[in-house]
Amino acid sequence: MNLRPLKLTLIAGTFCATQAHALPIDWHGTFGVDTTMISGYRLIKNETDTATVGNAGSQEVASADGSKQSASWQSYLFRLNPEILINDSATFKGEFSTGYGAGGSLGDAAQTRKENNTNKVGDALYYYNQAEGKNLTLTKAYLEIYSDTATYQLGRHTYNWGLGALYSDGGNAWDRFSYSRDGVTMKVKLGNFHVNPFWSKIANTDSLARGTYAKEYGVGLLYDNPEKDIAFGLNYTIKSSSSLNKTYQTNTTSGSTRDIGKADVKVTDLYLKKIFGKFDFAVEVPLLNGDIGGANAAGNPTKLSSKAVVFESNYRHSDAVTFGFDAGNIDGNDSNAGQFDAAYLNPNFHVANILFRYNMAAVNDESQSVYDSYMTNALYLKLRAQYRTEKWILDGAIIHAKANEVATAGANSYNHTKHKYFTAAATQDDTLGTEVDLAATYKWNNEISIGSKLGYLFTGEYYGFNDTATPNETKNALLLQANVGVTF
Repeated sequence: MNLRPLKLTLIAGTFCATQAHALPIDWHGTFGVDTTMISGYRLIKNETDTATVGNAGSQEVASADGSKQSASWQSYLFRLNPEILINDSATFKGEFSTGYGAGGSLGDAAQTRKENNTNKVGDALYYYNQAEGKNLTLTKAYLEIYSDTATYQLGRHTYNWGLGALYSDGGNAWDRFSYSRDGVTMKVKLGNFHVNPFWSKIANTDSLARGTYAKEYGVGLLYDNPEKDIAFGLNYTIKSSSSLNKTYQTNTTSGSTRDIGKADVKVTDLYLKKIFGKFDFAVEVPLLNGDIGGANAAGNPTKLSSKAVVFESNYRHSDAVTFGFDAGNIDGNDSNAGQFDAAYLNPNFHVANILFRYNMAAVNDESQSVYDSYMTNALYLKLRAQYRTEKWILDGAIIHAKANEVATAGANSYNHTKHKYFTAAATQDDTLGTEVDLAATYKWNNEISIGSKLGYLFTGEYYGFNDTATPNETKNALLLQANVGVTF
């Protein structure tokens, strides 16, 4: 991402009766708008809801108003990053965005109602209405302190590890989420070794008592040797919360939502990258284990044991042409009620234009976000190619995926989309589908890009499962998208 900082001056810092110190600010950020259409977003041919749509085990997505088979929306993404240089030893860095997922949808809360207009008439056909205000979201606000031995980050800051399977800082232009820490991270570099111990508070509560804690701490260890074209390491994290912390809740059964209680989870995230001339590969293996309280049943401890393996490789045939092969295996949850085995990757981590990318249930439910989609319970293979010129980037890919865990007739099963346990009345197919993707990006200049995407999903029978002896007939899906983005 090419950034061209805009220099402004802010009168801030130390004030007295006779003078003020001016602090320089660098502003950079991202803004983009896109329009997306998905034909066949329900992935089934039936255009009306059936009696199974609300069943815990059914994969059927509720039908929306208007066209029963097409979804269409326009969204924007906005991130503004100020950097204030305090002195040679300290810099303040921040990030502002608006709405959920660093943006929102065009048309949401667009007009202000006149409460004193008793006649209404469509609020004078909304001719005089002004745009409503949207709350700014502070996604970063931290002080970076430089010493002879280490760099310290204090406050709300982001972190990235490996391929971004679990920890993604949201640094790509169209990333809508970021993993953040409210605490302190120390960055130490010893030759080719990078050591990053940290502590953060991950959830607040209605009490300041120490017994209501929810915290995260650990260390990242990375060996990065550019001369030998190799990097490897691990990120070890402990996440723990008190039984008195009311932030984390669950509702995996038909009962009411409840607190999970005391939890203690350990994350060991392994990473390796190696370059052999024109060929390179990278692999990330997150391992999660521990106790997630009463996630499955109130009063009964639930053990967490899950993993994921993510692999990416590239062969640079020339400066213009690159071929790639990617693969991944992400655990799903089986029928063991005393254990939870599914792994959910970061919502920024995508491998396809349709598969795993959107929360289709949000099309007809405004309480959900269409971008809240997490890769889980999948084994996938991906072949891709890219052609680059000075102005154009052309991408093509084919992806095939199947589910690791499916419902079995008569057995306790788990719906990975609805996060519900159920006793299956039928057996589910494990084929998620095969998708063909194309994308084109035109670099108008270093800051502005114009892009388009196409995806066609040959929908697998997994999505036709409705927990009856007669599953829904699946329907292929088509995605078309156009976008304009600017980085500055």
